[in-house]
Amino acid sequence: MPYFRISMNQLLSGEQKHKALKAMHQLVVDELKKPDRFVMTAIEDSKVMYFGLSDDPLAFVEFKSIGLPDTQKLSAAICDLIAVEFDIKPDRVYIEFTDEPRNKFGHNRTTFEK
Repeated sequence: MPYFRISMNQLLSGEQKHKALKAMHQLVVDELKKPDRFVMTAIEDSKVMYFGLSDDPLAFVEFKSIGLPDTQKLSAAICDLIAVEFDIKPDRVYIEFTDEPRNKFGHNRTTFEK
């Protein structure tokens, strides 16, 4: 059930979005070892955003999953991806990690409870 969304203040082309969505998807599969079919990625570009009273390129990330590994390593991987895909410096990125309880995330008319 991983959900990985990046919001940013930059305008992206359709091609840039599709390339980045694939890279985001692969990051989740590689870092979390989750099945492809459960990974959801999203990009919101052209948002009016400021960080430290500056509108220099920036990103806010929401990363949710059932069972998160070491978020320090995950933070580095996400910042590296954002730097490569969008040329946004790591010090202009905030990441919100949410480790979701199995019973609080639904899919296909049920939850992920065992």
